[in-house]
Amino acid sequence: MTRTLHLIKHGRPRIDPQVAAHDWPLADDALTDLPTLLAALHPRPDLVACSVEPKAHATAQGLAAALGAPLRPMQGLHEQLRYTAPWRPDPAAFEADIRRFFDHPEQVVSGEESARDALTRFHNAVTAVMTAHPQPCVAVVAHGTVISLLAAHLTGRDPWTVWQALPLLGSVTVAWPDAQGTSGPGGA
Repeated sequence: MTRTLHLIKHGRPRIDPQVAAHDWPLADDALTDLPTLLAALHPRPDLVACSVEPKAHATAQGLAAALGAPLRPMQGLHEQLRYTAPWRPDPAAFEADIRRFFDHPEQVVSGEESARDALTRFHNAVTAVMTAHPQPCVAVVAHGTVISLLAAHLTGRDPWTVWQALPLLGSVTVAWPDAQGTSGPGGA
C-alpha cells in the first residue's frame, strides 16, 4: 500500500541576523496564505508532524488547527545544521551556499552537516513518523534544504531544482510505500 506524504516548508520567518536561523520565529503575517496551501493538499493530511524549530512548529500548529488534525513535533526534522554558517544578507550569496551544499553532498560546505548527513537524519526521522503513525496521508512541516534532499531522493529529481521551486509555505507531495525506510539514503 502506498501512502501520501506532504513535505511542507514553513512560513516566512522573522529574520534576525543576531540569532541562529534555527531559532527564528514566524513573521507576524506568515500564515496569511495558509488557505492556499490547504487548497493544494490532496488528499488532506490526517496528521501533521513537524520540526521543533519555532518557525516550523508555529506553521504546523496553524496547519493542524485548520485541518482539525493532530500535531506531532518530532526531533530530527530540523534544517541542515548551520549554527556556524556566516550570515548571508545577499540572496545570491545564500543561494550559492545552498548550491554548493547540494553539489558536494559528502562535504560539510557550510555549517556543521553535509547534505548526505542531513538527508540520512531527515529520512530516518520521517520514516519514524510514518512508521509510528499509519494514517493514509501525513504532512511534515520542515525546512527547504532537507525537504529538497528527501524529495529528490524519493523521486530521482535534482535537489537544487526542488529547492528553487519550493516557496515558503509551499509543499512537495510524494508517495510513501509501506516498505519505505528498510534501506535509507546510503542503502543497506
